[in-house]
Amino acid sequence: MTYKLTKYKNGSTALVAALRKGILEALKPPTHLSLSEWANTYAHLSAETSADAGKFRSFKYQDGIMDAVTDPSVTQITVMKSARVGYTKILDHIVGYHIAHDPSPILVVQPTVADAEDYSRTEIAPMLRDTPCLAAIVGDLKAKDSDQRVAKRMFSNGSSISFIGANSAAGFRRITARVVAFDEVDGYPVGGADDEGDQIALGIKRTETFWNRKIILGSTPTLKGSSRIEKSFLESDQRRYHVPCPQCGHMQVLKWENIRWDKDVDEAGKTTKHYPETAYFVCEDAGCIIQEHDKPKMIDNGEWIAEAPFTGHAGFHIWAAYSLFPNAAWRFLVEEFLRVKHDPTQLQTFCNLVWGQTWEEQGETVSAGNLQARVENHDGDTIPESVKVLTAGVDTQDDRLEVKIVGWGAKEEAWVVATEVLLGDPSQPHVWAQLDAVLTDRYHSADGRTLRIRATCVDSGGHHAAMVYSFCKTRKKQNVYAIKGAAGPKTIWPKRASKGGNKGADTVYIVGVDTAKEAIYSRLRIREPGPGYIHFGADCDDEYFLQLTAEKVVTRYRAGRPFRIWVPIRARNEALDLFVYGLAALKSLGTRLDRLEGMPSETPEPKPIPAPIADEIKPLASLNAPQEVKPSPRYRPQQQQKGFLGGSNRGWLHK
Repeated sequence: MTYKLTKYKNGSTALVAALRKGILEALKPPTHLSLSEWANTYAHLSAETSADAGKFRSFKYQDGIMDAVTDPSVTQITVMKSARVGYTKILDHIVGYHIAHDPSPILVVQPTVADAEDYSRTEIAPMLRDTPCLAAIVGDLKAKDSDQRVAKRMFSNGSSISFIGANSAAGFRRITARVVAFDEVDGYPVGGADDEGDQIALGIKRTETFWNRKIILGSTPTLKGSSRIEKSFLESDQRRYHVPCPQCGHMQVLKWENIRWDKDVDEAGKTTKHYPETAYFVCEDAGCIIQEHDKPKMIDNGEWIAEAPFTGHAGFHIWAAYSLFPNAAWRFLVEEFLRVKHDPTQLQTFCNLVWGQTWEEQGETVSAGNLQARVENHDGDTIPESVKVLTAGVDTQDDRLEVKIVGWGAKEEAWVVATEVLLGDPSQPHVWAQLDAVLTDRYHSADGRTLRIRATCVDSGGHHAAMVYSFCKTRKKQNVYAIKGAAGPKTIWPKRASKGGNKGADTVYIVGVDTAKEAIYSRLRIREPGPGYIHFGADCDDEYFLQLTAEKVVTRYRAGRPFRIWVPIRARNEALDLFVYGLAALKSLGTRLDRLEGMPSETPEPKPIPAPIADEIKPLASLNAPQEVKPSPRYRPQQQQKGFLGGSNRGWLHK
């Protein structure tokens, strides 16, 4: 076989010219396309996933979300959204764009492994088949030697996509990704992936080698105070979609309270009938009446406006009222609302899936501000004479031990006596030596008695259970107990101990924390000193009261039966936990308080630190130099303020 080569004046041949042209084309950088431009040019909808199969056409609000992904100034994107706004297609196009136009390793994290496999099969596989530019890269999806697998798909241009479940820590291993998309993050298992850490942190860790990484979080929200997507949105620049009134031009956000409909009202002002088919929107500026047929034009002329400073994190909130899907017409949203408004369980679902908002349960709680007003400023160097017994609760954190000492009087009237923050790594013996000094100290009452801490509960549920067991094991005669909290209708103090770590060799007491919280909150509502009343010293600052009231009890239903559960409304609750431990320590004594007497006036000689701690540390008095206890960066103890004992650095207590 021979080739006829055509000579050019410069001596090159047609073949050489063609090769040169091909090489130059291959080296030419791809034409810059934003994600919305790519999607509206190349993306196709599959019959399995869309009622309108064929060429994709975006809604205007979708463009802003998609283009944030291809904005070089944006590193993270958060989308807090309702159902029926087309977010799944946005996620599909993020994947398609980075396969075809900007080849990259991609990671998609779904709530479970089953969800991840289902997304790969039902969304991504049809898209790869029906979008021509992707099909050319993919090849035969059904070929036996194909690189297409449900959990990982690899492509001829070097791009790849992995699908993992947030419930599997193993899925995060040996994966490197430039683009990571976390879908439905509020559905991720609580406690991390196989208890190995937060799933979002694990996924972000997989992107650290890329300077141009993209991190995308999307979800319908769930409960206020525990919603991951709301927390991420509040850390973003918080963009909301503003649309113009078709009559006066005022730019505004669509709000549920501005959606109205006709009603029949009787003479007493009570609504007797609703007409959801008349639903309309009222302009918040001029009161213009906006009908459903005005919505497409409003959406086309809308824009995303941020409410917070931009720091590389773009956040979007979008809900069903903006959607142009037929089933999201305003009249259908009103019909749904009228159907569920009297059922709290269904109304929560409506709030999450239609409004795209977190649900704040109207549970029983206590006002932190009301408690702050009850702080008592007593002078003197002694604890009140009504205090008959002292107990302590100890919380173990990664960088400190926190100790709360509570004084108890007749009929369980209580005084929050002092806080100790012992900074240091709890895996090291010297921190426990400091705790030993606190627990073996002696304290003076106003009537001349000398009191000691009669019982102590130490939390063993953290990362330092072995040290807790070791410390408590040799102090059982001092009523120092290792504890773990258990939810549900359990007694505050158990009848007998359970076995903890070290193959069941250690003793741990299971404390009914829900029952203890119920008791504490009921006492916080008592307004006058007396039985059950809780007194607060001046070292109880604003942060302390926020932590003390950081949870509320709500009613949930399982199989139609109600049950009560404590849910967080703030991130930190150490003060509440410590009071629970102090109350549990009191219950461990098993004796009525009015029969308990304080220690004799004489101060006994301090007992030596028992083994095994004594063998591992120096005596407290012989430590190299006085160590100043500095406030923890996460918690500022009020050790320099005057408490019930005037100038004492332990609030009420004075040695």
